[in-house]
Amino acid sequence: MISSIREDFPLAADAIHVWALSIADFFRDFGIDFPPADWGLF
Repeated sequence: MISSIREDFPLAADAIHVWALSIADFFRDFGIDFPPADWGLF
């Protein structure tokens, strides 16, 4: 069976998700909207 990082390491996946969205929020101030706000691992 193939598992995902979300299933094997839920705390790490949450940390990566929060970190990535905080970086994206920083760039939204400059008009760069990638990844979209609803992007995520879930």
